[in-house]
Amino acid sequence: MIESFNNSQTILHEIGKGNADAFHQLFNTYWNKVYSTAFMLIKLHEQAEDITQEVFLKLWQKRESLADVENLDNFLFITTRNFTFNRMRRMKLEDAYTNYLLHTTPGILSDADQLAEYHELQNCINEGILQLPPQQQKAFKLSRENGFTHEQIAREMNITRETAKGYIVRSIAFLRRYLKEHALALITLLISRSV
Repeated sequence: MIESFNNSQTILHEIGKGNADAFHQLFNTYWNKVYSTAFMLIKLHEQAEDITQEVFLKLWQKRESLADVENLDNFLFITTRNFTFNRMRRMKLEDAYTNYLLHTTPGILSDADQLAEYHELQNCINEGILQLPPQQQKAFKLSRENGFTHEQIAREMNITRETAKGYIVRSIAFLRRYLKEHALALITLLISRSV
């Protein structure tokens, strides 16, 4: 049974000690508020859900420092806002790169060089996906390749919706790091080829 904590300072103190019940209460109490903030800023349901999951994952990972938080509502708002803005910046960069590819030559993938560039980038992404643990890999493929929602992934894999979301969030976080490390050199190479 989950113990009830009556104020945010007590909850944060308990989470800092690793109390999973306190974290579960925080999660249940603040999920909608964090999601609403993310959705208000980004206006995309799946992205807002992913951001919300990332915020709570980060809270758990940094739980030892939560005792220093004086105003939980403000802290969650600022954390959610920062995660959302970071996501929006990444989306703009991805859009900018896509637009670059679309406008460097007439017609995307219309020549051998562009086709080769696309395959190199896709290979880099596929290599990253292969680095994921098997369950995360399966959930990610169901999401991105089959277009499954979190609920559909949960049914397909016989897991809870929250577990499915967690797999997707962790997969995206890993692939983001992987692509930062590996694709930056690849993108630089691709851009330099077209100059």
